[in-house]
Amino acid sequence: MSGGAQYVVAAYAVIWFLVLAYVVMLGARTARVGRQVEAMMRMLDRRDAERSDSETAEDRT
Repeated sequence: MSGGAQYVVAAYAVIWFLVLAYVVMLGARTARVGRQVEAMMRMLDRRDAERSDSETAEDRT
């Protein structure tokens, strides 16, 4: 393989590595945001349940 072809192969390898690293970072970020959304939904459900319990308790008095 000539010297120029080796540089082209090296450039392609670097580009593929950078694209792969970018995709992995996006996947990790997406997973983290998904976990945060699930945690927020659980917090909201818990808050709504507490509010409905307190409203029910107020109605009984």
